[in-house]
Amino acid sequence: MPHHLQPGILIAGPGSVGGALAARWVLAGQSVLLLSRDKASETRLVRNGIFFTARNGSRRRAGGPKLQSARRSGPRPCAAVFFCVKSKDIPDAVRSTRPWVGPATSIVGLQNGLGHEKTLHRAFGKIRTVLGSCYFAADRPAPFSVSNSWGNTITLAQTKDNRQAAATARKLLLKGGWMVSLKNSEDRMLWTKLCFNAATNPLASLCAVPNGSLAENPALKEIMLTVLAETVAIATKSGHPPLYHDMDALVVRSCQAAPLQRNSMLQDLAAGRKTEIESIAGPLLAAGCRAKTPAPLLTRLSRLIRRLERLT
Repeated sequence: MPHHLQPGILIAGPGSVGGALAARWVLAGQSVLLLSRDKASETRLVRNGIFFTARNGSRRRAGGPKLQSARRSGPRPCAAVFFCVKSKDIPDAVRSTRPWVGPATSIVGLQNGLGHEKTLHRAFGKIRTVLGSCYFAADRPAPFSVSNSWGNTITLAQTKDNRQAAATARKLLLKGGWMVSLKNSEDRMLWTKLCFNAATNPLASLCAVPNGSLAENPALKEIMLTVLAETVAIATKSGHPPLYHDMDALVVRSCQAAPLQRNSMLQDLAAGRKTEIESIAGPLLAAGCRAKTPAPLLTRLSRLIRRLERLT
């Protein structure tokens, strides 16, 4: 492929979040390379395209020459690599993406939980690594289909080290129509989303309900806010206070705005996949032990999720 036609964006892990990013970029006229677990799945996805349902209910196919298989196109450094795999899959994704990473490539990690940030920093350095958190609902209701039913915001951590890389990531995301909020603390940004996910994902998954039910059902709402209080206390005691003082209101509003959203943990359980409970609840419970700040409800929910994983 001629150098001037090489796509500037590589997505490692075109699942729910990665598929939503890819679809919106392609529909906006940007070229995207998809890197899946194998060449066959990349080829099928590119051949079929991504049927994208937007927040307003419109459904369009994102495909054609702007959507390409990374392995079929061949390696060449991209402007940015967006890691959209699970936190536990980051080491494998780092190895797989190497042929598309050049000296000036921006590395963007959009994982839930903790642990991935250390791997990305070790692999690529802090100068070009940009950590982010997604505040939008992405689901795969059917093969080759992705929906974005709620939310349009992606937060990025812009530090003194990665300003240029963060600027590149922000520019690309804006081209896809996303709202980008820059934060100056990687830790606080990650721990804020960690508290959010720990309060919502295990509970909704165990009850097999969308996030909206957590705000609508009084009993579930009480449990959710109790878990949230546990996580915020741990984060604060550990030196990572959430970015927002009104976490209760933020979480409730987010659930109300996404009445039908199946969170990622519920999607994983439904598909028989291993969840992200270790990267979400694990760091919180470990920090709680160190800070002598108990989280009895989160502990119980985490144990139940692990039991469900063994049954699926």
